[in-house]
Amino acid sequence: MATKLSSEQKRQKLARAAMNVIWRDGYHAATIQAVATEAGLPAGGVFYRFPKKHDLALAALETMEGEFVPLLESISTSRSVADRLAKFFDYLDAMTPRRVSHGCPLARLMLDMPNDADFASSRRTGQAVFEALINWVADQLEEGGVDHRTATRTGRQIILRWQGAIILAHSMGDRAILDDEINELRALAKDLLG
Repeated sequence: MATKLSSEQKRQKLARAAMNVIWRDGYHAATIQAVATEAGLPAGGVFYRFPKKHDLALAALETMEGEFVPLLESISTSRSVADRLAKFFDYLDAMTPRRVSHGCPLARLMLDMPNDADFASSRRTGQAVFEALINWVADQLEEGGVDHRTATRTGRQIILRWQGAIILAHSMGDRAILDDEINELRALAKDLLG
């Protein structure tokens, strides 16, 4: 006998499904029915919990934020800056196959969202995820002895280059593009730490 999901579990399942559907199909092509099918729940539950499509976008972004932020916190328990950055790049490596096949879910949603007031909260949530990634890398570099300005600039550069490599690897269907860039970013961080 299947266990009955709580209201919060259903919401989380629908939010994850929204993230997956939007990642796969894009925001504009995503439908309530596709989200319901992905979640294995009735479409009425989607309408009940997310009355507007922008509510689905926000839920998808919050799901992404809920994955990245704890990941960065768990990596931060490593003893040395070099270990933390190595684990971070290992994580980027682990995501590579899905990024090559589908692109970056966060970037895709941020690019697809309409630029109107209904999406202001969603846009801030997505920006906060990118800012958390940039700031985490910069903080590690600064803790490792890199001056604040260089650490900040390099944190932004690492996330920028990773995102650019995702776009190119996805567009070309060539994993080596992303693998090579992540390896170069590892080397850049290692060189800065001396």
